[in-house]
Amino acid sequence: MPLAPGFVVGDYEVVRPLGAGAMGEVFEGVHPIIGKRVALKVMKAPAAEALVEARRLLEEARAVNAIRHRGIVDIFGANVLADGRPYLVMELLEGQSLHQYLLSRGPLPVADAVDLLAGLLEPLAAAHRAGVIHRDLKPTNIFVTTGTPRVKLLDFGVSRRADREPLTLPEMTLGSVGFMSPEQMSGQPAPQSDLYAVGCIAWMLLTGRPVFPARGIGELTKHHLFTKPPSIHTVRADVPDALARWVAQLLEKLPAARPANAGEALERLEDARAEMAAEPTALPGRLRPLELPPQPLVAIEDVATRQHRRPVAPSEAKTIPALVGMHRRESLPHETLSADDDEDQTVRIEPPVRKK
Repeated sequence: MPLAPGFVVGDYEVVRPLGAGAMGEVFEGVHPIIGKRVALKVMKAPAAEALVEARRLLEEARAVNAIRHRGIVDIFGANVLADGRPYLVMELLEGQSLHQYLLSRGPLPVADAVDLLAGLLEPLAAAHRAGVIHRDLKPTNIFVTTGTPRVKLLDFGVSRRADREPLTLPEMTLGSVGFMSPEQMSGQPAPQSDLYAVGCIAWMLLTGRPVFPARGIGELTKHHLFTKPPSIHTVRADVPDALARWVAQLLEKLPAARPANAGEALERLEDARAEMAAEPTALPGRLRPLELPPQPLVAIEDVATRQHRRPVAPSEAKTIPALVGMHRRESLPHETLSADDDEDQTVRIEPPVRKK
């Protein structure tokens, strides 16, 4: 049930809705005495009906406060409404999601893309130092602010902390298929898994397109599991060699072939930036056509969640072999989808059957 303006949530009054996802809604709130403005993230269902999701909401607050970095949205309160719905009191941000930013601008100039990537890696490095793996990096979970710092990380609800028992069963994984590393699909996320997602995001910043265009979730899954990403120069010729190599490193299939963590990835990005500054300026290149028509960015982010109901138990979860076979029957939606509709896809992981 949406909260009407004036509804009291803890010490704050609801001003207006800001957005909604599969599990929760976000509202602007204001303290009636001191005028402090906040964001209120409220679950749609009472905790008794969605216990795991309620625990994830609490784990998000704990993860953010364990990291304590200005590049991560601050969470400074948590409680439960009278009807049993948990909520968080969060920092109110001014700006837009990286998804919206890309839709309005298309491929970014190289220098702007590098600045955004550095801004993303700084708080991610702090998370990795604190033992936190985000597990769901994508443009809708990254915010481009109008102030400083320019980039804020959002939504640590499916993050994994080294010092806490994970909520996800060993044979299951959470995340968004369009940004998920092979090892995360096998239920073994590591800090390098976040870097694979950063590589996918870097590709989008520079080309305006996903690294793997696909006709459905099965085809997309197969690409991320088995297909070697093409060089970014096959799409955009003016990307400097040093930056192209850096993106390729993040998209390596084996986690050991990527930087060890976000801090090392940031160091390598700064090395690439220095190398780019020493190179002669490249002539602008044209974006080259793909074999498939480009899909809307949100279609790649939300394809799994728009076509498949969230499994309510491990036995209902989709298997990887089943997903791989789906591309013959399903296609990506071509309509423009809501940037807020980005429910996580849950998949059950089974090892591939090898023929003797």
